[in-house]
Amino acid sequence: MLLFATIIMGACMKKGLKAAQKSDPIDKIETLSNEVASDGDGWEKGTWDDAADLLENALGNLPERLNNDEEVIVNSALSRMKVYADHHRRKASSLLDVITNFSPEEIEASAQPAAAQPVAAQPAAAKPAAAKPVAAPQATPQPAAKPAAKPAAPAGLLSGSVIREGGYTNVRKGPGTNFAIVKKIKDGSPIYFTNYNNNWCVVYDNAGKMIGYMHASKVVGSAYSAPARSSSGLVADGTIFDWLATRYATENDIATHRHELRYLRNAIYARHYRKFKDANLRNYFNQFQWYDGRRDEIPASELNKYEKYNIQFIQKHE
Repeated sequence: MLLFATIIMGACMKKGLKAAQKSDPIDKIETLSNEVASDGDGWEKGTWDDAADLLENALGNLPERLNNDEEVIVNSALSRMKVYADHHRRKASSLLDVITNFSPEEIEASAQPAAAQPVAAQPAAAKPAAAKPVAAPQATPQPAAKPAAKPAAPAGLLSGSVIREGGYTNVRKGPGTNFAIVKKIKDGSPIYFTNYNNNWCVVYDNAGKMIGYMHASKVVGSAYSAPARSSSGLVADGTIFDWLATRYATENDIATHRHELRYLRNAIYARHYRKFKDANLRNYFNQFQWYDGRRDEIPASELNKYEKYNIQFIQKHE
């Protein structure tokens, strides 16, 4: 095993894979995911094969039990690598095989995610004992306190809600109906989530702590719960990229999507169903159910002020 790992490390370093230099398997997986996203477009088949060997070795050396943060890192990295490997299926078949053959059941968290505890109601302030009347000025009435602003989503998470069906939706320990139910969330409730794969999302509580997995069709705002392709209408709504048309992008957005800025900028056009000539862009957006590339050009007059600003802002950072 040591000899095998040494050979893999030598081959990967020769190819320029920095992940091979990491000693911790979780660090290796996360670093490899970032390298796939930033450099994978230019890799030859041999480099993809080396990456597959490195990933298989790292997965084989994971600790028997992972904490929730480590579990999220591994699952997110595998999901991300699969998206990019799908774009290069012919060259990246070995990496796809490793990801496909590794069952999420093999990742065992060290503790069950705790169900979110309801906030205890504040006890009413005790009324002071009646005092003897004394001459005192009347208290000036205080203005009613403004309601607290809705908290922003924890870093790296998407805001959404559970689809409204008049009942409850299950949150499970893993991405499949064969996994145990860890929590039930009332339909219509706001949630934070990340897209895990075509069918499942990872759901988090208000503090950014992972709760479990929910079927993507039940998550409003999921990339895979958007309306099916339609021949009518000029804009796809209900996608993970809607925010690009509703607010100005920030430096924090650039940092969060630093390896995906080209996709992020072109997502503005994709929501208007632009037909991309570039194969990488076509492959990327074809994974989303809502995308229907049927328009050769998108008139500037059709873009709103946020979209126009965000195109220029993101392009400056590419």
